[in-house]
Amino acid sequence: MSRKFAKIRPNLWKSEKMRAFTPNGKLLAMYLLTSPFYCMVGIYEQSKALAQKHTGLSVEAFAAALAELQAINFVRFDEDTEVVWVVDMALTQIADGGLSEQQRKGVINELTRLKTECQFPFVDEFIQHYREKYPFLPSDSHELGWDQIPYGGGIEIRDKR
Repeated sequence: MSRKFAKIRPNLWKSEKMRAFTPNGKLLAMYLLTSPFYCMVGIYEQSKALAQKHTGLSVEAFAAALAELQAINFVRFDEDTEVVWVVDMALTQIADGGLSEQQRKGVINELTRLKTECQFPFVDEFIQHYREKYPFLPSDSHELGWDQIPYGGGIEIRDKR
């Protein structure tokens, strides 16, 4: 699902990860942070061919840049589904501080859509990665469902009957 804007903080250029990337690694990282297909949790479909077309990277240069980003866990990529997870994207795209009930509900809904409708990989990994920062997340993706309404510090399950 395309969004109208992406938050890219200027201090990104000061980060150890970004400074260590090659020019092609930086280009691919910026592309994945602003892809027309990205979503707030950073898990989305990303065709390699389209990314190569948009960035102008050759097949070989793209493969090298992707390997570089994967080596330091900036991104994970599933070859079978062409789904990418920009690992720390949620830190800037969801919220800086505490999340409102609406934002918590949005995160749960997005994860539910990715797991239930799309059957995307990385949802469980996302939950484990962000569980401490966002305690409203369930223990694993099996607890996700459209009937979950986040509140306070946990998840309330409501029966639809």
